[in-house]
Amino acid sequence: MTNLKIKPFISRLIQENILYIITCIFLVAIIGIVINISINKLLKLDKDNEKISKEVVELRNRFNLLNTAIPSTQELEQNIKILNGLIPNMEDHFSIIYTLDKLSQKTGFIITSYSVNMKASTTNKLKLTITGIGDTSAFMNFLESYNFGGGRLITSDKIELNSKVGKTIKIDLTFYNKKVGTDYNQKLVINEKIFKEIETLKTRVDFNFDEVIPQENNLDLDYPKKTTLF
Repeated sequence: MTNLKIKPFISRLIQENILYIITCIFLVAIIGIVINISINKLLKLDKDNEKISKEVVELRNRFNLLNTAIPSTQELEQNIKILNGLIPNMEDHFSIIYTLDKLSQKTGFIITSYSVNMKASTTNKLKLTITGIGDTSAFMNFLESYNFGGGRLITSDKIELNSKVGKTIKIDLTFYNKKVGTDYNQKLVINEKIFKEIETLKTRVDFNFDEVIPQENNLDLDYPKKTTLF
């Protein structure tokens, strides 16, 4: 391997311009440092700007809350009871039977049996099929009332009319439950629209605070059951 030799001409040029070369290297290093510092500052400013924007949104929400006509403490407690009744923290099959019995008495649509679809049910949703009989008026009353009329939030995916068995009607229903955790760091987003929606909901919910859901020994369980709820 031969040693690398610098030609005398190049060596002389380097010696004559060594000061400029060192200066250029120094300037390049300074520019690199400045660029790196600038990028870090820009990233920090971007994060600070994002944080300030979130704080502005939160302050605006709090300002809107302060300017919202908040119901009285008694009314708020009533609203909470209604919402907890519609979607309880955990499922209770006595509550379901009581709701079905209440809807049956209210609408005239007689629920003769029910069966639970455990495969389609989840932790927060219980799906069951009810079988009932009733004239057109009773059935329409049930359709108009079942969502909230029994004091529970209920939805339906399917309705089946069996003309061979005395106009028996099968309806797939879904009951909901949701355990709500308390997060004190949760952002508060409340506006007047929420209270208006709750007031509208209250006109559709048949919920009497003086009523107590019967316990097992007091509940009318006169429904032929195809499966147990649990």
